[in-house]
Amino acid sequence: MITNKRLGLHLSPLLVFALLGLGCSVFKKPPEPPVEQSTPPPKVEKAEPTPPEVSAAETPPSISTASPIRPGIPERYTVKKGDTLWDISKHFLKDPWLWPEIWYVNPAIRNPHLIYPGDVIALAWVNGKPVLTLEGAEAAPPPPGPKLKVVKLSPQARVEKIDKAITTLPKSVIAPFLYRPFFITDDELDHAPYVVANYGDHVISGTGDRIYSRGIDNAAVSEFNIVRKGQTYRDPDTGEVLGYEAINLGEARLVRLGDPQTLTVTKAYKEILNGDFLIPKESEAIALNFYPRAPKRDIAGRIISVADGVQKIGQYNVIVINKGTNDGLEQGNVLEIYQEGAIVRQPYSRARLKLPEERGGLCMVFKTYPTVSYALVMEAFKDLKVRDYVYSP
Repeated sequence: MITNKRLGLHLSPLLVFALLGLGCSVFKKPPEPPVEQSTPPPKVEKAEPTPPEVSAAETPPSISTASPIRPGIPERYTVKKGDTLWDISKHFLKDPWLWPEIWYVNPAIRNPHLIYPGDVIALAWVNGKPVLTLEGAEAAPPPPGPKLKVVKLSPQARVEKIDKAITTLPKSVIAPFLYRPFFITDDELDHAPYVVANYGDHVISGTGDRIYSRGIDNAAVSEFNIVRKGQTYRDPDTGEVLGYEAINLGEARLVRLGDPQTLTVTKAYKEILNGDFLIPKESEAIALNFYPRAPKRDIAGRIISVADGVQKIGQYNVIVINKGTNDGLEQGNVLEIYQEGAIVRQPYSRARLKLPEERGGLCMVFKTYPTVSYALVMEAFKDLKVRDYVYSP
């Protein structure tokens, strides 16, 4: 028994121990609040059944904004008569000059570099990247079956008409520019044969007339274009003479060598005069099945002329630009056209201000010379004009 004289209490040992335990509970320091975890414990979710695997062919990757493929297009396109490679490129791609980067050459196709009406262009996915390929009967595997007849094939030549394949550009538009000289240089003029007279001493010559020339010394070259020196092509920035327009007057065939030589005019587009030049005809074997693509070098040039003498340049007009093979341009190169900024007067001063260039269209080079090139305007967003700029896309 414990006696507390101050309080006058008599406590038993058990009661003392109970009171001590209660005091510890009452006067103990309250617990600290829990510290928030930087990484919460993993949440336990109900397991879901694993979906079946789907092949990439059934569910292709979604087309992102960075993809060259136009969104929302069908994955197959059947080529129609009259289509061009530019049309098909525009069907699938945001930028047609990206065609070579995603075109997959199928070696199982009869000629993977040519596309014919009736062929099917298909969009496929390889390692998550889009490719365009040509589907065809010859690329398909043989049907399964135990009774397939085995035939031994021997190598043999097969001839196909290339002219049945689609072209990159509308041939009807550029054909007159493919097989006739439209550009001539001083050096060519210095060495070119020329007309000295015609039979009958007429002022002009036409189809069927006999003409005489000087300067032909090789009977192996018998077909000629008759041309006249036209406008001078100058570089707008440097003033350098790049060459001259070759005005096509007609065609002639060599009949007899000698001095002078004798020729017959087979076609006359305009009157032929003494002093006109004879240029050997260019080969008509110019491939029109090239791919649209960006130039390998950075190009910064200008339009220096337009065919047919029109003032405003639009779609399918033929233009001449002041860059050629010396600058790295090739057949099939696509260039962006920018309008030259106008010069305006500022509203609160007499000073003039030149406005910035604005994108106005696209063109594709189809014929090149060392210092100039001919291009077809494929798209014109605005009225274009001579002296507008062309750049690599």
